[in-house]
Amino acid sequence: MFMESSKKHLINFKAYVRSILPYPIILALERLRSIPDYLRWKYDLKKGYNAFLSSTQNLKGKYKNKRCIIIGNGPSLNKVNLQLLKNEYTFGLNRVYLLFEKMGFQTDFLVSINRYVIQQFHNEMSATKCKKFYHYRYRNSINSNNVTFIPQTIYGLDKFDKVDKGFISYSGSVTFLAIQLAIYFGFSQIILVGFDNNFNTKGRSDKAVTSSGDDTDHFDKNYFGQGVIWQLPNYDALDFGFKTVKNYFNKNTDKEIINCTVGGNLYYFQREKLEKILNESKYGNKEEN
Repeated sequence: MFMESSKKHLINFKAYVRSILPYPIILALERLRSIPDYLRWKYDLKKGYNAFLSSTQNLKGKYKNKRCIIIGNGPSLNKVNLQLLKNEYTFGLNRVYLLFEKMGFQTDFLVSINRYVIQQFHNEMSATKCKKFYHYRYRNSINSNNVTFIPQTIYGLDKFDKVDKGFISYSGSVTFLAIQLAIYFGFSQIILVGFDNNFNTKGRSDKAVTSSGDDTDHFDKNYFGQGVIWQLPNYDALDFGFKTVKNYFNKNTDKEIINCTVGGNLYYFQREKLEKILNESKYGNKEEN
């Protein structure tokens, strides 16, 4: 308990420091901080770079001219007929598995990078059949062999579409690793659903807090329910991440990203109704191979 409390205070101190620094310094520090992990990953024969290449060798570029859905965790998911996605290629994030029974299927991929999510819920995530991608830094918390690990990148944003060089570190969300993986796998159209980009719980960015009751910021009241430790959103980092994604798609016009979230505050991308996009998309799903 003491060790966990100490880690929590350290994380909150780092969050405070980030909150008072300008972007260029934050980005430089994040890249420097990533170097030890990145080098370990590069030469780790069991869970590192070679394992990543082996795990993804049949996925890289495989899904050109296909579409995928990245399912967020916002409350708006409760307004979506998720069974429409049964025959779609899907990415889920963190505790998305709480929706699996309601959806009637599991997502193809499950992505998680947050310390507290992985340490508190890795056993539940490991019980799913999804192909999993986690932050390399927390590899020792994972017992399952069915996990591919990725570190934060030490490179610049020009390597955004090369997730085999790591994921962007200052982004504020696992969402961006999922987008990087989707691009790496070759998907031509990425559809976002459940990205409300709006939290009821307020406080300093990235602060680690212990939930004192039902969760109103996610699709399930137990997502970060009573007693769960989680980190408050960093809107500056999210803004940076979404701008990075928007710039990438503006430059790579052979691919597209569409936001089909019901409501919410994510306005960087073209917005459409999910049913309309699924009916009119020129890109294939699992039924159209």
